[in-house]
Amino acid sequence: MSSKPKVFWAPPNEVFYLSNPLHNDRKNMKTNNLVKTRLILDKILDFINSGDNVGIKVHVGEAHNTRYLRHDYVREVIEAVKSKGGIPTLIETQGIGLSVRPVKIKKDFIVSLMHRTNKEDHEKISCLHGYNESLIGAPLKFIDGDKGAYQKNVKIDGIHFKEVSVAAGLFEYDKMISVSHFKGHLQGAFGGALKQLGMGCVATRNKFMAHFRGNLIVNSQICNISKCNQECIEVCPVNATRIENESVVLNTSTCIGCLGCVYRCPVLGILPTPLRRSKQFIERVMDNVAAVLASYSPENIRYINFALDVTLACDCITNASVPIVPDLGIFASNDPVAIDKACIDAVTNAPGVPILDENGEWSEPLPSGVEKFSTMLKNVNPSWQLDAAVKNKLGSIDYELVKI
Repeated sequence: MSSKPKVFWAPPNEVFYLSNPLHNDRKNMKTNNLVKTRLILDKILDFINSGDNVGIKVHVGEAHNTRYLRHDYVREVIEAVKSKGGIPTLIETQGIGLSVRPVKIKKDFIVSLMHRTNKEDHEKISCLHGYNESLIGAPLKFIDGDKGAYQKNVKIDGIHFKEVSVAAGLFEYDKMISVSHFKGHLQGAFGGALKQLGMGCVATRNKFMAHFRGNLIVNSQICNISKCNQECIEVCPVNATRIENESVVLNTSTCIGCLGCVYRCPVLGILPTPLRRSKQFIERVMDNVAAVLASYSPENIRYINFALDVTLACDCITNASVPIVPDLGIFASNDPVAIDKACIDAVTNAPGVPILDENGEWSEPLPSGVEKFSTMLKNVNPSWQLDAAVKNKLGSIDYELVKI
């Protein structure tokens, strides 16, 4: 018997069933992706007991993004949990950045981008994208609180971090199912089960620490309260800013790194320090994963990745562009590293699709066997994330693929 973790795979629609796609018999309907979602969930949900509170970790997608995971798939997860006697709740965490940013498209057309940094805006976006209890049958709860500050500090021995702020609400659930849209990521190379834990299950503080080096810095030579309305004081959710000697002083031990003050300052007097390399970002996210798994029993988590609409950018981007490969199917496992490695292998083995460039010309698609993300993104590599995951002992890159 193989000791490798199993990754179950429901492939995309088989061509020979499409000869009569309108014939709704059992054989044909088994190629439906929603049906396949339930079939693959049957392989991994035996860990749920009747009465278990089950947190279903989701990402609702950014405003104006149209490539996020459709709520229809999440509804199937919810129904599957209920069929086992579990009590499902969708769980999510706040993002970092300004809550609402207007973008002028033309004179009479302004788009308001609602970044998911607080409960009010996040709920608006979730409803727009169908993540609403009346549609899918389960409530949505923010496990890091209304503004991302509800956290539990967890000690680890990571590559960069020795302590990580995990979303404290996570520990209210007996079991967790990580539901991920598998796609590329501009800094992380790809986003799947690992990123769902390393970004999606930590509080705002460690989202900031993953993206930036050190604390926010106030430039006292630029900052002058006579030139502004002191919005940095008003916007801070944890009262980490105060006025002293006509300038802002930042309490770095209190600051959670939400970046509200950065975006509100009219003179750019408060700024973060970017990381020098994407590899550092990736390693920090994997440290975050280590903290989540160290504090929440790994045997109580299952993973399902939807490798559909596989774009280069993540669902946090308002315009994630177009898919780079055909739909690859649905994957499920109890190992976050194995499932992400299986998805990477599927992207590599798949033929690329032609993409229209800025000149209106169709690009030559990348062939099968070429690793797509590192080739197209240039400055990142999926192997960095997998290597950091293995170094943090998060799972196995060796797996047994089981087609269903």
